[in-house]
Order: sequence, then structure tokens, then C-alpha cells
Amino acid sequence: MKQLFKQTIIHSAVTASALMLSIVSGSAQAAPVSEWSYSTDSTFSNATWSGGAGPSGLETTSPYELSWGYSGGNFQVNSGNSDLNRSALTIGNAVTGNLTGGTPATGNVFTTIGGTPNPLAGQIGTGISITHWNNPLTSSYGTLTGATITDTLTLNPILPSYYIPGLVTAPTLTFNFKFQETPNAGEFGLGGFGHGGSGFCADGKTAASYGPNGCPDLFGFSNTLTLNNAFQYLDSGLDGILGNSDDFLRTYYASVFVLDTANQAFPLSQLTAGECGVLGLGTSCYGFRTAEADDTTAKFAFAITTDRFSVPEPGSLALLGLAFAGLGAIRQRKAR
Repeated sequence: MKQLFKQTIIHSAVTASALMLSIVSGSAQAAPVSEWSYSTDSTFSNATWSGGAGPSGLETTSPYELSWGYSGGNFQVNSGNSDLNRSALTIGNAVTGNLTGGTPATGNVFTTIGGTPNPLAGQIGTGISITHWNNPLTSSYGTLTGATITDTLTLNPILPSYYIPGLVTAPTLTFNFKFQETPNAGEFGLGGFGHGGSGFCADGKTAASYGPNGCPDLFGFSNTLTLNNAFQYLDSGLDGILGNSDDFLRTYYASVFVLDTANQAFPLSQLTAGECGVLGLGTSCYGFRTAEADDTTAKFAFAITTDRFSVPEPGSLALLGLAFAGLGAIRQRKAR
């Protein structure tokens, strides 16, 4: 009986010691940052233009605006006269709703534990917006042919409270895009290759098939990793005190998406070989079309996950508008 009691005490002591060792050394059990405050911004640079601005034209390049056309025009208003119009790409703030003027978008976002963000749980942060003000212009004006968008994200841990506040810089993303302001009436050959015909858009469709305003303008993107951009933040372990033996660097992943104004995945897709050729991106590229005589707005959004985003990328390009699990729930909720 004494021997059994002694064995029980020894077993309990060993078990307790092993449990304590697991708690102390098993720093992976410490909770990750569950909520961050954030600031995110995007700017234009490296704009390129085709042709000259013309005697009455003006090409403007600034961090938050690329505009071209009639120097006295207002790109937010279609005058109805292509000689007096102006077009633009502008960066706005999707949090405030401003479509021009830029400025960092700020807010709070919850960490996704795992790799599938839930928009209904506050796991998608809203960033900046990009608007194309697409007004008809005469061919006498030079047009935008491409530029670079640089997107930055700065985080600050809020919860759990034992994390010491401090700025964490997520990886900077750079999007190199090509732009083509296509002739409204269509001047591409049948099938979209070259300039051998009239009345066809770059995708091979007729200009008339797009309605009275004709062929849409084109954006095309070179390969840019927008999903699973890893960064690390020092975890203070179970004791919540930095500088102790249980500290370790925890890896998080930042993924960027583009949504439309209804918070649905923006309709980016693989463009046709003819469209990619017109953009100078070979025969395979991704991008989107914007209707003539209209404005189109896309919003940048992002998620912070503890595991790699679980939806596979199409090819080597993580589509900016990749639809992910949960976005459909927003639409369903609004429809009820």
C-alpha cells in the first residue's frame, strides 16, 4: 500500500512537472494578437503616357491622381464634348467614402485564426479606393499607358492587452499595371489581334455589343503576390513579458483583395490574348474593363491570418479580386 501510494505521488509529481514544463516552454500556446489598429495608404508613381498632351491638353501626375485631357476640364463631369473632357485615375479613401485626394485609411481589424477570413466577424479591413473617371476624349490628347501603385499597411496590436503597442510594418505591395484607352468605335482586327480592322474591340467583340459608348478601356496587371505576404511580430509568450525565455517570433500573413462598391469581389479576370497584346503584356494577363462615359470604383481590402490563405492562387498571380469564403454572406444578409 505504501509502495502504491509512493508511486502515485511520484507519478503525480512527474505529471505536474511535465504539465508545467509544457506551459512554460510551450510558448506556441500563447494567444496571437487578436485585434490590430491599422493605417493603410496607396500612391501612384512611374506614370507613362502616349503621344503629346496637345496644345490645350494637360497630363497630371501626383501621388493620388493621374489625369489627362483638356486642361480646363473636370474629370468628375462628362461635358458631353470630347474636346473639353478630362479623364483620370484617382486614389480615394474607402473608409471615409472620398473618391479623390487619397490620405491613409484607418480602422481596426481582427486577426483570422486559420486561413479563411470571415467578413462578418470584422476580419476584413477596409483600405483605399481607386476610381477610373472614364470620359470620352478626342485622339488629339495623350493618354495614360501605365503606372505603379504602391500599397503600404502599418499595424498596431490592441488585444490581448499584454502585447506592448508598437508599429508593425506589413510587406509593401507594388502593382505595376498597364492601361489602354481604346478607340470607342473599335479599330482592332477580328479576334482582337493588331489593328487590321474596324468596329471590333481588343477582345474581338464588336463595339456595338458594348452599347452606345463602344469599346471599354483596359487595365492589365503584371504578376504581383497579393496573398500570404508573411511578416513577424514578437510574441511575449504566456507571461506577457518581453525579454523572457518564452518569447518567440510569430508569423502572420497579410492578404490584399479588391472589392466593388457593394463589398463584393471586384470583377478581375483573365483577359483575352488580344487584350493582353494591346496592353503589351504578352498573350496571358489579368485585369479588368471599364465602361466608356462612366466611372468605376474598386476598393482595396485586406486580412491578417495566422495561417496561409486557404484559397489557391490562379497561376502565379493572386487575383486582386479573388472571391473568398464568406463574402457571399454579405450579399445574402442585405437581400433579407
